[in-house]
Amino acid sequence: MTSIIMAADTFGMKGFAAWLKELNAKRIQKAQIKRTIRELSALTDRELNDMGLTRGDIYSVAHGTADLRAVRENANLAGWV
Repeated sequence: MTSIIMAADTFGMKGFAAWLKELNAKRIQKAQIKRTIRELSALTDRELNDMGLTRGDIYSVAHGTADLRAVRENANLAGWV
């Protein structure tokens, strides 16, 4: 009887620990997204344009949903990057 209770409790603690790890990972990811948005928003329109971005792209870039293949190449930087 004791071994069954201990086994169930161990699994419950592992599940709880996994939930805490996932919660922490989401917290870190959200902080990184906020930081990316803050840093990109601080750039001028010209600096964003040099990277091939507009202000409307900031949210999708920060969340990783931007289609970066569609970003046009800046002719002024051709051959440098």
